[in-house]
Amino acid sequence: MAKTLELKFGTSIGKTKTMSVKDPLLDVSSAVAQKAMADIIQLNMFEIEGVNPYSTSLSARYVERLVTDIFETE
Repeated sequence: MAKTLELKFGTSIGKTKTMSVKDPLLDVSSAVAQKAMADIIQLNMFEIEGVNPYSTSLSARYVERLVTDIFETE
C-alpha cells in the first residue's frame, strides 16, 4: 500500500493548495508537521501569478492508496 503525507495550505486568495510527499516518515507528530509547514510558509519563496500558494497551514494527514490491477497488457 502506497502512503503519502498530504499537507494542506491556504493560499493568499483563500483557496486550498495541497503538497504531497511520497514515502514519508510514518511517525510525524502534529507538532513536527505544524513546524515544517510553518517553515515552508516562512520561506515565502513560492508565488504563482501573484498568489502565494502556501500562505497558512490548514491540515496534515497520511493517505493510503490501495491499487488492485484487473489486468495488464504485457
